[in-house]
Amino acid sequence: MKKMFLVSMMLTMVMAAQAQLKVAPQMQKGDQKNYEVTIVTDIPGQGSFTINEEMAYSVTDATATGYVVKMETTKMTSDVKAENIAGQIVAAAQEVMINIPLLIATDQAGKPLGINNYAEISKKIDTQSDVLIEKMFKAIPQLSTALPKNALKQQILTSLSEEALLKTIQWSVNPMALNGKTIMTGAQEEYINDQGIKMKRMYFVNGRNVTVSGSANMSKEELKKLIIEQVEKMMPEQADMVKQNIDQLIESGMLKLDMKETGSYEYQEDGWVKTIKSENVTENMGQKVTVNTTVTLK
Repeated sequence: MKKMFLVSMMLTMVMAAQAQLKVAPQMQKGDQKNYEVTIVTDIPGQGSFTINEEMAYSVTDATATGYVVKMETTKMTSDVKAENIAGQIVAAAQEVMINIPLLIATDQAGKPLGINNYAEISKKIDTQSDVLIEKMFKAIPQLSTALPKNALKQQILTSLSEEALLKTIQWSVNPMALNGKTIMTGAQEEYINDQGIKMKRMYFVNGRNVTVSGSANMSKEELKKLIIEQVEKMMPEQADMVKQNIDQLIESGMLKLDMKETGSYEYQEDGWVKTIKSENVTENMGQKVTVNTTVTLK
């Protein structure tokens, strides 16, 4: 009986060891990986639209503590319709970053730690935002009435701040998101995404494949704080009204906020992503927005 128990324990340990993966892509200066990204977004009442991007990841330097990886959007196309205002804003935020390289500092395992050149590229982001907004206002005259230029620019710049970009690299769907993690089946992790939403996710490992499943994990007070902060940034003239009525609005379901994510990551022998497929569903104020993303190594 004792012998069988010992064998059972050993088998359990072996299976546990197999059901984990250290994500640490091999890197050396001069390496480059090119990816094709397809993002399909479905917005209620406005239909779906597709954004196609080409992304280049280049190892530009090896330091004593890690690496510097240049991440750059080299091409982007979109089929978003002119009357789809929400889609136009999403596409504009993506388009701003075309040919603006991010120099990402990583540790030895390739985990993103910071953006070395943000001070430099922030000026380009600001200028490019103005150009795209003027272009959008000419193409969609009603947009300037629905959303003033300053408010629209603030939305775009907030989504492209240094903190938001780093969180996007660390937590959203991209080849560097899981770098540096030792992932075990059943492991759970909490984080705050680039939209300020507190999330909880669980991992499952099968060889070189990792499955991610997560959902929003916010208390009522955390939700109130997030909503008020967003309103103060985007619609400051409405902030007092929202503060006075926020409890009632949340209890009525009008300000319900929920997010769910599922994703699968397939890794090559060298530790770089081969493919990613993900779905993100956000429910806010009764509207459900679905985003399906596919990332493929060229």
